[in-house]
Amino acid sequence: MPEKPRRCFVVMGFGIKTDYATGRKLDLNKSYRLLIKPVVEGLGLECIRADEIRHSGSIDVPMYKELLKADVVVADLSTANVNAFYELGIRHALRPYTTVVISEDKLAYPFDLNHIKITSYTHLGDAIDYEEVERFRRELGKTLEAVLQTKQFDSPVYTYLDGLVPPTLQDQLEAAIAEKSRESPRAPSPTRSRKKDPTLSLLAEQGEEAIRAK
Repeated sequence: MPEKPRRCFVVMGFGIKTDYATGRKLDLNKSYRLLIKPVVEGLGLECIRADEIRHSGSIDVPMYKELLKADVVVADLSTANVNAFYELGIRHALRPYTTVVISEDKLAYPFDLNHIKITSYTHLGDAIDYEEVERFRRELGKTLEAVLQTKQFDSPVYTYLDGLVPPTLQDQLEAAIAEKSRESPRAPSPTRSRKKDPTLSLLAEQGEEAIRAK
C-alpha cells in the first residue's frame, strides 16, 4: 500500500473578506490559489483548506482532526479573520511545532501575536502582483522546508509551559474503536451499562479492550 502524502492544512478566510480595521477588501481565494497551494504541492504535500474537506454533517470533527494531525498548518490571518485566529490557537494548543503563520502586510496585529513570526505578503485587494507572487512563494517554500526538517517549537503554549505533552490520536486505537463499532450487538458489559450513549472515554475504553483482545 503506497504511503499517504504528508498533509498541509490551511487556516484562513474564504472568498472576499473585509479588514474592518482598514476598510480594505481582500480576495483571500487568490492568496490561497496563487501563494499557498502551489508552494505546498510543490513540496510534495497534500494541500487542503476547510472548504475542501469532504464530510457529512458538522465540519468541526474533521477540522479539529486536521488541526491535530496535519503535518504542517499554514495560518493566514489576513483581514484579522476571527475563525483563523481561533483555529491557530487550537493548533498552538495541540502541536508544539510545524505551524507557519502568514498575513498580508497591512494587517494590524493584536498584541498577543507580537512574539510570533509572521511571514507577510503584499495584497492589492483584488489582485496580487506577479513579482510579489514569485517572491513570496520562494520565502514560504524555504519556511515550510525549515519547519518540516527542524521541528523547533513555534507554539507559544509549548514554549512557555515547559514539559507540556501534546495529545495524540493513536491510529491503532482509532482502528480498534471503528472495529468495535461495527461488531454485532452483544450483551452490555458493566462498562457499557454506565451510560446509554457512548462518550469519548467509553469509546477509548472499548478500543483498548479490542486491542488487548487481539
